[in-house]
Amino acid sequence: MNADTTAGSGERTESGAASATLTVENLSVHYGGVCAVNSIGFTVEPGRSVGIIGANGAGKTSTLKALMGLVPRSAGRIVFGGTDLTRVKPRDIVRHGIGYVPEGRHVFPGLTVEKNLMLGAYARPWRSTETKGSLAEVYELFPVLGEMRSRLAGALSGGQQQMLAVGRALMARPRLILLDEPSMGLSPKLVEDILAVLVRLREEGLSLLLVEQNAKLTFEATSDCVVMENGEVAMTGTSRELRDDVQVRRIYLGL
Repeated sequence: MNADTTAGSGERTESGAASATLTVENLSVHYGGVCAVNSIGFTVEPGRSVGIIGANGAGKTSTLKALMGLVPRSAGRIVFGGTDLTRVKPRDIVRHGIGYVPEGRHVFPGLTVEKNLMLGAYARPWRSTETKGSLAEVYELFPVLGEMRSRLAGALSGGQQQMLAVGRALMARPRLILLDEPSMGLSPKLVEDILAVLVRLREEGLSLLLVEQNAKLTFEATSDCVVMENGEVAMTGTSRELRDDVQVRRIYLGL
């Protein structure tokens, strides 16, 4: 999708690799005889941010999991930076520059904050200059994680665990990051904190694909949106257009 917001000058690329476009074509996902995602398509341009909104069961999470190769795809094609990732394993999708923050955070409670973060850099030597640089960037983005680096992840609050999940994904220095319901279960203040982080990452040039039931957060954090309903794309447009659309305001904002 084409965005109406200009990305910042920051670069989150490695070894001179250029930012890349994600192209999703005719993607379908079935669970047994149930169709969760039905032949959807969209693009995320380099340095842009796209939100996916919709009610529970609309197919949002299944879409992200299919992009990461975590659930089987019934049909469709996924291309990132000119490389076909349709049959690529999840760990190699990360190596191609796509990060993933799953719904529910899924941190490792028995490991320290720092060890959780280091797991996000599994594709690189642990003590490499790039890994140390990534760790410093995460601690600068989330100072509380630096303060709690030796604490077990299971002892963190829900908001701190969400920061840890985002930081872990950033450790791989992705060019695109997929986020599934990052505001779930958080207080309004922490939702604002997460929004500020997403806006900053977007301004630094990182591409975002955000799945959220919090439509207000989505419209503020992204430049374009896809509205899903019953596994299909019901509407697309800029976040500003959809935010002001009467039907969207009634169904998703309760206005």
